[in-house]
Amino acid sequence: MTSVPYLILAVLCLSISSTIAAESGWVDATLKFLVEGNKVLQVAEVGKLEEAIEAYKQGVETLPAECDKSFDKKQAQIILSLHTQLGQALSYAGDLQSAIDSFRSACICQREWSEGGKNEALNQLASKSYFSLGMAYQESASSATDEGKQREQLELSVRAYGHATKLDPLYWSSYANLGVILADVGQDGNGNKVKSLEMYEEGILAYQKAIDILTGADGSNSIPTDPPENVREVVAELQYRIGLCLVPYLFSPDSDDETGGEDNERDCTLTVESKPITRSCLELAAYQFNRAAQYDALHVGAQNALVLVTADASFGMSTDVKKVEALFEDYASNFESSLVDELGYNAFHRMRRAFDRALAQENESTEKKFLKVVDAGCGTGLAGVEFRNISQSLIGIDLSPKIIEHAKTKRPGLYDSFQTGDIKPILRDYAKQPISLLVAADTFIYFNDLTDLFASMKDGIGEGGYAVFSLENVSEESEARLNAIVPEWRWQLTPSGRVAHRKEYVEDIAKENGFQTVLYDKLDNFRAEKGEGVRGHLFVLR
Repeated sequence: MTSVPYLILAVLCLSISSTIAAESGWVDATLKFLVEGNKVLQVAEVGKLEEAIEAYKQGVETLPAECDKSFDKKQAQIILSLHTQLGQALSYAGDLQSAIDSFRSACICQREWSEGGKNEALNQLASKSYFSLGMAYQESASSATDEGKQREQLELSVRAYGHATKLDPLYWSSYANLGVILADVGQDGNGNKVKSLEMYEEGILAYQKAIDILTGADGSNSIPTDPPENVREVVAELQYRIGLCLVPYLFSPDSDDETGGEDNERDCTLTVESKPITRSCLELAAYQFNRAAQYDALHVGAQNALVLVTADASFGMSTDVKKVEALFEDYASNFESSLVDELGYNAFHRMRRAFDRALAQENESTEKKFLKVVDAGCGTGLAGVEFRNISQSLIGIDLSPKIIEHAKTKRPGLYDSFQTGDIKPILRDYAKQPISLLVAADTFIYFNDLTDLFASMKDGIGEGGYAVFSLENVSEESEARLNAIVPEWRWQLTPSGRVAHRKEYVEDIAKENGFQTVLYDKLDNFRAEKGEGVRGHLFVLR
């Protein structure tokens, strides 16, 4: 991956007022050649480059030998413009070293004048000279074959972009290109690792500064220098690149697979909405890739990267029972109205109908009474209502004490008893008095790896007992990406924080624990997410 095209500065056709022509001496001659070169360069014809270069060179020959501090603002503008324009033309013509020399001449003059107090008036113009110098060093590094020379050019590029940002703090593209030099990730068109200084924390800061300028998050309320037309697409690209910096080992062609496990356990700190957040690097990368996709839904790189870091993810709420408990404690008072009225949740009805079909397939009566029915993740009793008429004893289990209190108030007498806590140890405790039927409506979507959960189900469900539960499925688009990028995927962490499980994974782990899949059914549109139907599926095991 190299510098993105839209981060590259366009041709510098700097407007020099014709009133400067009234100046005497070298100014008239220099301005004549500068204007002549600009007209040719604006045409953008390759065959005309030599004419522009010749005009600029003639202009340089008319300049005083040194950058005299006595030059006024207009004279200084002409000198900076001429050297920078010559550098641009030489760069387009492929004479990179001469281009660097020309850009450096402009920058040397700027430094000389800054000591004479002219820096404020010339800052923006000089920042473009430094930006162009940074790009020239960047291009030189990409063509260097010697690693020492390559690093030297990259470091010179960093210095040039750094000067550009000091002279013009709103020069977003200088920060963006600085991020590329510090921390580009991936491979070039030939499949080789891209060239960067691999300073990922510093790269993130540079990208974030560019984003802040473009989105106004820096609080300056100022217009960015040379703002892009496609701001959302540019911000998406920058968000994506921050994600890459958080987990570079996943996207580097020469990454060491043996260290991947250690890298996956690392924590990173990222500033989110002006607050530093420390999480798993993978989790923060997923956050960044998701933000990139929100800014630009067509950003294929972000979508593919999101799939890669969330497939079989071992981070998020699914790894922390306390986080899930806190979520539902806060959610308790609005739980049912939000779930049913706002999200259109209907899985509990469909689970009961599916279970009746499963009983019929097993040649059992749909009116059969089950001795001990456990509603895991009972909430306020939505699923309990559906299964009460086939339960001799109905027990509600939930992590949230507040939700259980709401269930008692909203549906008094529905449950015979309640238990509060983590479902896995509770299920294991039923080994001596086994469960006849386990019901779990959207409870298992907060688990990633189902190994321990299904082992607990095996301990707690008696011989011939059933389990009926619903799970989220990934979208059809995500499923296609997962199958292409991570063919053996088992689950995916979704942007909502919930987990979507693959059908084959669920059936395999059920079989490993002695369960038979009696019935499987799709559960599409069982709830809404941001106005869109969510795919799901349900399982009846025995």
